[in-house]
Amino acid sequence: VDKTPAIRLLKGQLFATITIALCAFGWGQWASISAGVGASIALIGSAYFALQAFSHAGAGSAKQIVKSFYKGAAGRFVITVLLFSAAFAGLKLLQVGWVLAGFFIVQLVAWVSPLWDALRHRP
Repeated sequence: VDKTPAIRLLKGQLFATITIALCAFGWGQWASISAGVGASIALIGSAYFALQAFSHAGAGSAKQIVKSFYKGAAGRFVITVLLFSAAFAGLKLLQVGWVLAGFFIVQLVAWVSPLWDALRHRP
């Protein structure tokens, strides 16, 4: 299994995380922090999924690979819920709209990236 698309996706999400946090700074420090927190939650979840999903790259067993993908997806969900809970419990000044905007923009990168790769490598 080729890890290159996953690495490219995580780099794109990291770039989006930094960009959204910097852009939100125009609306104030807490807007920037909030957007960065939301974006980071999405990035951390994606990184966990990638680590799990590609932990058996090259494995001969398709069953083992599928199990890794399920484990990655379930873990990403749990991590996302825990990080949102911790963020809102620990940082009282977070701005919900910016947290969600940061999260969804970085998540959008994950949804668009495979399409972008497919279009870019079309013969």
